[in-house]
Order: sequence, then C-alpha cells, then structure tokens
Amino acid sequence: MTTLSITQLLLFSGILGLVIGSFLSMLTWRLPRIMMLEEEQQLKEISIGGSKCPYCDANLPWYRLIPLFSWLASKGKCHNCKTKISPRYPLIELSTAILTIACMWQFGLTIEGIPAILFSWILIAIFVIDFEHQLILDNLSLPLLWLGLLFNSQSIFTTPVDAIWGASIGYLILWLVFHVFKLITGKEGMGYGDFKLLAAFGAWFGVIALPQIILIAALTSILVAVIGIALKNRSRDTPLAFGPFPAIGGWATLFLGPNIF
Repeated sequence: MTTLSITQLLLFSGILGLVIGSFLSMLTWRLPRIMMLEEEQQLKEISIGGSKCPYCDANLPWYRLIPLFSWLASKGKCHNCKTKISPRYPLIELSTAILTIACMWQFGLTIEGIPAILFSWILIAIFVIDFEHQLILDNLSLPLLWLGLLFNSQSIFTTPVDAIWGASIGYLILWLVFHVFKLITGKEGMGYGDFKLLAAFGAWFGVIALPQIILIAALTSILVAVIGIALKNRSRDTPLAFGPFPAIGGWATLFLGPNIF
C-alpha cells in the first residue's frame, strides 16, 4: 500500500467518522429520552425524522447538518433562536472521527479493522449516555456483547471458548461485587448495565483482558473522583457514572492488547 493510498484511506475514515459521529450525537441525545416515554409515544418520536434545535424546536436545513463545520460556522449558536448549542455535538463528532482513524491506522482494512470500528462506535454511544444520564441501555450493551461473540466465532480477537468464558465471568464479577457491596453497606454501588458492559468486553477480548479493564476502570474513576472533590466540582456523595471508565479500559485493550501491565 502506497503512502498516498494510506492517506486517502485515513482521510476517508475521518470523514466517515464525522458522519457517524453526527448520527451518534443525535442518537445519544434522543435515545435515553425516547426510552423514558410510553411505547406509543416512543414509536411516534422514532417515526418523526429531521434534526431540530433542542431549544426552539426549529428544523435544521441540510447545510446546518455538516458535521463539526456547521457548528464552527455558526459559532456554536442556533441559526433561529441564537441560543448557544452545547459543544457535546462537535466533541462527539470529532471523537468518533479520531477513533475511526485510529482503528484504521492500527488495523487497516483487515478482518480486525471493521469490528474494531464498530466496537468504538457503539462504545462511544454507551460512554456518552452513561456520562450524561448514568444509564447503560440494553439496546447498546447487548448488541455489543453479541457482536463480540459473533466476531470471535472466527477467533478475530480471541478464541470462541475464551469469548464465552469472558462474557460469563465478566458479568459474574460485577454481579458479585454489586451484591457484596449492597450486603455490607445497604447501598447499590452500580447498575446492572455495568455487568453487561463488562460481559461485552469479555466477549470481545476474553477472560485475560478482564483484570486489566477493571484495574484501568478503578484507577481512572478514583482519579476523576479525587480531582473533582479537590476542585470542589463534586461532593463525596455525588454519584459517579461508572460506565465511561471500563470503556476507557476497553479502548486501551483494543489498541494496546490485553497485557498492558
């Protein structure tokens, strides 16, 4: 593969990442809100297309939907009501583009490359929704788990047997931690979505990767909590979404392998 073809491939990956990132920014805004509605209202919300300003409900023309650049061109404001639009949208688009490029750079157009990109896209949605709502939706975590088992039926990242054991043990570890913590303190330290997310990582990378992912999640969550308390941005009693931290461990394992330590 020539240098030019590599450049073209990475450029295409970046553009694709921006487009998918735009979709993910919309999905992560709408999906948790739709899930809280009644079933009939859910169908109505899903069936209504078109992007709108979250503040004045004005429809956005196509030229206002160009990923990242539209937000920059409008200086982060709605064209209709002039209300500032959250930087979450360009941040999600840019993050998706960077991760898509990283996957293509790391794996190329190989049997690992496409699964790695799908893994990152789904994980971005899980990360954002849990960060904003402290909620890991089965609509995202379970497809991630099944995709891991499906891809590893061809031994892409680990063997089929190790993927099955990884999914099972990943779920069981946090299930036990949850119930032991609740028995001791009388409080629930995490949600069931965290169990399924770790099970998904076990399905993708096998049993051997689980201690590493848990360690990275523990260290990063403690670091963020301590920094937040030190800067007085949060109190000791403020709940902290846990899902983003094993997500960091999942990406570290994807790019650096299961034996970082």
